[in-house]
Amino acid sequence: MKLTLVIDLLENEWNIVEPNKLVSPEPLIFATFLIHKKRLTADSNNQPQLGRNDERELKKILKLLRTNHREYLQALDQDILLSNNEHLFQQQLLMQAMLSELRKLEAPDELKLIRLELTGSWPLYQTEEGLLDLY
Repeated sequence: MKLTLVIDLLENEWNIVEPNKLVSPEPLIFATFLIHKKRLTADSNNQPQLGRNDERELKKILKLLRTNHREYLQALDQDILLSNNEHLFQQQLLMQAMLSELRKLEAPDELKLIRLELTGSWPLYQTEEGLLDLY
């Protein structure tokens, strides 16, 4: 079974979005896993949820990423103007860290990360005129 999580590091939230993916002006990350049924539970609407241990581990990972990349996440949240290529550099650091941490969740034949996607507002290049009107 494939399970896709949408991860919002700015709001410190994640949700399962299978099979539809959200469209958002916020910077979001989709993490898709190949997961065995025994690692899942169901909510009251019989929708899949991560098992308690995996959920706990995911929360630890997100907290670590939010702590280690706090300055960049604040810059994204506040639409702070960064120098040329700084967004790409910071995004690369963040995604490498996320990939490394999420792969620690993997277990043979039970849980495997198969895809990471960026969606929403992840600036690559921005000038003063390109700042979002957040007010």
